[in-house]
Amino acid sequence: MPRGIRGILLIGVLILLVVVIQPRLGAQTIPSPPPDTSPANPADVMPPFAEHLERSFWLADHLDLQAALIENQVTVADWLQQINQSNIQFLCLGETHNESFRQFLAQTIFPQLDVNQLLLEADADQANELLANASSGTNPIRLLGADIGLVIRAAKTRNPNVQIVGIDETDQQTAWRNQEQANSDRRRLSRDGFIAQNIQEGWRSDQRHVALYGANHCAAHDLGLGNARPFFRQVAGVVVPREQSKSVLVVSSAQSNPLTIAIQRATLNNQAFVIPNTQAIAPALYNYRWDLKSFFDNYDAIVYFPLP
Repeated sequence: MPRGIRGILLIGVLILLVVVIQPRLGAQTIPSPPPDTSPANPADVMPPFAEHLERSFWLADHLDLQAALIENQVTVADWLQQINQSNIQFLCLGETHNESFRQFLAQTIFPQLDVNQLLLEADADQANELLANASSGTNPIRLLGADIGLVIRAAKTRNPNVQIVGIDETDQQTAWRNQEQANSDRRRLSRDGFIAQNIQEGWRSDQRHVALYGANHCAAHDLGLGNARPFFRQVAGVVVPREQSKSVLVVSSAQSNPLTIAIQRATLNNQAFVIPNTQAIAPALYNYRWDLKSFFDNYDAIVYFPLP
């Protein structure tokens, strides 16, 4: 073999030996830099209640919005007094179906609210059963997983003549809607369409009707119900003048959404309050925040309450 080739092979063998033997001889590799344990910038620390939200939801500058919330809030008692003294005939309270909401409604809202008809998310037969159980002292009385008996008793304490009315679609209406060979009317009608129809059939123009339903059903625009219009849209401005109707969103401090985060940042989260007119919050303050638009654009008023 030529001497030059042997030299090249020898050099290659020596390099291979160095690579293999070096770790065994205790040769040190360059250590990785230690982790940075210095305190993080507070602006980069996501608050626990916002862990599942994008940074833009809570890092955006809320100062003007906070000021508007503070300026336009009223106490729950003052708001209820305004409602009682107004000509509002249809009030839709959009709730979340759980115990904390029902307790707040029973302890704070209905003891101060004048109601002639309390419209519940139940059909007529269910409503009659709920009323009978409330009258007999049964506890708890579940409706959609939470105690509605507290609310019924609070409304009846305020007005012993209040009517408890079930306005949800009946089994017959559900079956009719679900028929496979649906004509144009059946395709047009929805659960909320039947609810609006049931409200209209029992409507009394000389009374105040308060509906307690899931929040999406009380929205002033289409929201979360697929192609169906919320029944509030089908009653307000149709059965009753729009100016005599009010859609209300009820939220609590336990919820983690862009609205409650804005309220917490405005340091309003330790008290119950009402934004009685969401239109008083200038759209310029939230139009760039699409995550807030659905709250201010879809409800006439917002009620907030903290958990104990």
